[in-house]
Amino acid sequence: AVTPDDRPGGSHAAAGALLKSLREELPWLRGVHLDLSVGEAGEQARAVLAEASGFPVDAEVARRGDRRYVRRLAPLPDPPPRAAPAPSDGFHLLSGGLGGVGGEVAAHLLTEPGTRLLLIGRTALPPEDTWERHLADAGPASARIEAFRRLRRLGEVRYEAADVTDAAQVRAAVRRAADAWEIPLVSVLHLAGAFDERPVRELTPEEWREALAAKVDGAWSLHEVAADHPVTSFVTFSSVNGFFGGAMNAAYSAANAALDDLAARRRREGLPGQSLAWSMWRERGMSLGYQLTSLTEARGYRVLDAQAALRSFDLARTLDLPHLLVGADRTAPWVRSHVLAPVRQVRRTAARVALDEGTDLGALYGAAARAAGPDGTFVLRSAGAANRGAETGGGEELRRLETELATVWCTVLGRDRVGRDENFFDLGGNSLLLVAAQTAVNKALGCELGVVDLFTHPTVRALARHLSAQGTAAPAAPDAASGPAPDAPAPAHSGLERAKQQAERQRAARSARRSAQQRKDRRHG
Repeated sequence: AVTPDDRPGGSHAAAGALLKSLREELPWLRGVHLDLSVGEAGEQARAVLAEASGFPVDAEVARRGDRRYVRRLAPLPDPPPRAAPAPSDGFHLLSGGLGGVGGEVAAHLLTEPGTRLLLIGRTALPPEDTWERHLADAGPASARIEAFRRLRRLGEVRYEAADVTDAAQVRAAVRRAADAWEIPLVSVLHLAGAFDERPVRELTPEEWREALAAKVDGAWSLHEVAADHPVTSFVTFSSVNGFFGGAMNAAYSAANAALDDLAARRRREGLPGQSLAWSMWRERGMSLGYQLTSLTEARGYRVLDAQAALRSFDLARTLDLPHLLVGADRTAPWVRSHVLAPVRQVRRTAARVALDEGTDLGALYGAAARAAGPDGTFVLRSAGAANRGAETGGGEELRRLETELATVWCTVLGRDRVGRDENFFDLGGNSLLLVAAQTAVNKALGCELGVVDLFTHPTVRALARHLSAQGTAAPAAPDAASGPAPDAPAPAHSGLERAKQQAERQRAARSARRSAQQRKDRRHG
């Protein structure tokens, strides 16, 4: 929503997260979810054409009149708005309460005196008189039995088998708890969800429905049930993927974005609603056994231990804000690029180009003139000579490393050329291509580069310096002991000077061809 009068549906939010995920998986794809206000068809068509005419940097764009809006993150205000204290004369409902994260949250809630907690899950617990046998056998139910036992030792808790996507089943479970405790439902926490990491191309329609069911349909079911009770707190657990998207996580990202939207919708309707978008809980729930936590943190998503996460949960519940990202590291380049910041006016556009042997200097001037436009001015300057022989620390070796890395990046990213200071991710790189680049670099250089190294050093120049410091060398250059050919031109000292020499050779060649043609014409005249 851009204005207070906007009433977007959850599918709009899900579409934005899906497009961001597709960009991660399919580098050649650039999609935009364009949100237009109701208006005249011609005006809307112009807005679509204006968006389509440029390179789509943002996956979610809204246009209202002559204004263009994009989604950005903002730091918490100082001081943050505080929510009114929730009444304690009722019970809490928690979906997914026997999972890894759910169990931690449930145990934390039960440490508050007087808390009564209703857990709902799709799978029923076996009869209590069989628990010892299940625990001894270490069967599939043993983990849930042990989790429930732990919670029961902490306080008053009930477990009801109910499909959270079925509002009738949830209502029946709530009614039984209310009758048993003789108090109303006052708080809802929705943690249920499914995580299936796979490429979007492999997802069938049925798998899409399954991925969305527990989170999205479950949240809507709880939204409907809450309407029948004096609920003063409605909290959903989502993921940072709902905002950022994620390769191999398209359905999961879309589902979490829909949760974020539901919280905002409830707020617009004057109802309590808050969505907490988490980075990752260390070795809990969906992250149990996850091997790439270093990569996750390099991306800008902190891996939170349970105690740190629960402290964040306690703080978030006191804030009067509908959507919070918990664990996003603003110092990481990927996250920082999505944070709201003052717009800095561009006073002068500057560009640096590397010219290969054979570059047409006239074409370079033509390109600069077109970029400057009819009313613009431009100046081309040589960067000067680079005396690589005087560089310390193996300057020539560093140059060869940069060349090797640029070649690898061109292959992986499908580009003709890559600048030394261009960011891998700005060029269309993503987590999948990152693994491909890691494999290709290790093969080309015979090193043991980690994925995290690529995240930490995302430019050719930075990665070459890192590899050089680790003792990695580029493949040996061809033997040049024989020296240059006698008639070879003197070596150029900069890309611009090489281009000038090439332009002179081209003019000489054209002049020679004209002279030859004139002689031929005279012979046949």
